[in-house]
Amino acid sequence: MTVWNRIDRGTGRPLVLLHGGGSSARCWLPVIDLLAAHRRVIALDFPGFGRTPAITDRPFSMDLAMRVLAEELDRLGIGTPVDIAGNSMGGWMALEAAKRGMASSVVAIGPAGLWAHGMPRLTRLQFRTGLVGAPLVHTPARALLRYPVVRAVALGIPVANPRGLSTDDAVGIVEDIHRSAPTLRRALTVAYHSRFEGGQQISVPITLAFGARDHMVRVRDSRFLDQLPAHTRQVVLPGCGHMPMWDDPALIARTILDGITVASVDEVSA
Repeated sequence: MTVWNRIDRGTGRPLVLLHGGGSSARCWLPVIDLLAAHRRVIALDFPGFGRTPAITDRPFSMDLAMRVLAEELDRLGIGTPVDIAGNSMGGWMALEAAKRGMASSVVAIGPAGLWAHGMPRLTRLQFRTGLVGAPLVHTPARALLRYPVVRAVALGIPVANPRGLSTDDAVGIVEDIHRSAPTLRRALTVAYHSRFEGGQQISVPITLAFGARDHMVRVRDSRFLDQLPAHTRQVVLPGCGHMPMWDDPALIARTILDGITVASVDEVSA
């Protein structure tokens, strides 16, 4: 059995954090301590991303992702349904978990999968560009990331204010893309021709949070809500990009806590 790498902090009721495609649990570091002041927070590296070994004996699919996620939560002694927050691909996975009865609430931040048919061409191009450029992190070009203007060019698509990143954080983001490349390519092949579907009957609280400056999950082609329940709540994150944890940690922590508090109140009322 593959042991997943994770960041596990705080005490109390669990909150599971799922990263986006090409990222890792590290993307949650700006908000982990803010959330851990209220909950036990478990940020996971999905297999093939971050420091968790890839699954190589089975093709990537969302059904497989849900099976292995359920197995890992069981291994950690985390009962389901559980509160889940996810970014990008992790947001899509969080919605899939809710559809399968694994989530007690979902906060999906810039979720993938809410497109009309398959992943839009511009989003495909953005990922391809990232995959082509990521190996430079293991060349002398890596040192250029210490310059704000280079960070702006390299990371201006996923982060609204890449100049505000530290050099180490910028290197870490690019390193995650490079390390996850084989699994990310398999996941993208699936995403090119699929979308989130069949969630209209989800009964748990769902919050969708979109960065006002998100250039990857765009209003015109990536925010179709026809497969979600009518009670889905939408939040706009001012000044934030696709990975808003790096742009405004306090706002993202509040957004997540607000979304999962709704679930707690509903359960007490029931």
